[in-house]
Amino acid sequence: MLSLAEAQAAILSRIQPGDRMETVSLAAANGRFVAAPLRATVDNPAFDNSAMDGYTMAHADFATHGFKLPVAGESSCGSRPQTLVPGTAMRIFTGAPLPAGADTVVMQEDVERLGDSALFPAETPRGNQVRRRGEDFRAGDTLYSVGQQLLAYDLALLAAAGVAAVPVFRRPRALVVATGDELVAPGQSLQPGQIYESNRLATLLQLEALGVEVVDGGTVRDDPAQLRAFLRQSADYDFIITSGGASVGDHDLVKQVFAEIGEVSFWKARIKPGKPVAFGRIGARTHFFALPGNPVSSLVTFKLFVEPALFAWHHGVQPWLELPATATNSFRRNPGRMEFLRARAVSANGVLQVECLKGQGSHMLGPLRHTNGFIRVSEDSSGFAVGDTVQVVLL
Repeated sequence: MLSLAEAQAAILSRIQPGDRMETVSLAAANGRFVAAPLRATVDNPAFDNSAMDGYTMAHADFATHGFKLPVAGESSCGSRPQTLVPGTAMRIFTGAPLPAGADTVVMQEDVERLGDSALFPAETPRGNQVRRRGEDFRAGDTLYSVGQQLLAYDLALLAAAGVAAVPVFRRPRALVVATGDELVAPGQSLQPGQIYESNRLATLLQLEALGVEVVDGGTVRDDPAQLRAFLRQSADYDFIITSGGASVGDHDLVKQVFAEIGEVSFWKARIKPGKPVAFGRIGARTHFFALPGNPVSSLVTFKLFVEPALFAWHHGVQPWLELPATATNSFRRNPGRMEFLRARAVSANGVLQVECLKGQGSHMLGPLRHTNGFIRVSEDSSGFAVGDTVQVVLL
């Protein structure tokens, strides 16, 4: 049985990264991954401009004129102001260009207006409240590298940099299927021994958020022949992700069938929840994951294994935000596996605090209403007490 780090390394070593690219507009690039370096086309700011509504002048004129200057002219956004007359100040607004000859801005709240003149504070430094051309980035600067995922803030930055379209990797295709005779779609009547299927929807939505073209394969019964027939279409997909059937029971057939048609790299990981998880390859293109059937195990193993694999397929690295936090309640257990506890993290008086939620069974979805992170408990740990520092993976 592999440790978490060993299992993740085994997966990443077997990922065949995508190489198909396309160019899309910014509006179509949300959630997509950069396929070639993205560079700015302009300086930002594009010109020296004011950070405040106020007055602009040449700093050297301050002392010469006793910090009192006549006001002549105005610079507003979108305008091209006249050259500043030496010995004068000019009215200026936030974002407006500095006129030639000016090098300092004083915000209007610090200025005393005296008729056609203005009195300025003597302690104003040179360059005050001035945004310099290119201080954010310069034309030609690399803003994003290959493998970075583009989200809303990134697209706003690229728009400001004059980038209208971006090269991205084509979406990987993923087939998602749930297995089990007991599974019924929500809305149908439950018969004895049946339960509502929930894993497939969560997997589909998480894949879509990672820029994947998903195909809903529905539910397949615990029948090897039916599963084999279903997986004959595997060559059309970059990823196949199943839930259920990955354990060691008589009806856990997914791993068995995958082994017949492909190569299974591993099928157990020393984690909780999520020990019965399998990964492998089918042919040159297709990667498969057999996730556990228990709902929480499926969610956790997606985060730990599928998500980093998808980033690697896109030539990137999964972002992983793990921070120390103070436990507000205790948790005891027997050491042996790395465990991920559903938790609620809050900031209280500048300190990150975390509560281990009640109901940690891998079948218990109720705590997800309050979950915004996982407490990561190391393999050799027997738990923690109130006030202990623990590691929290923020979601």
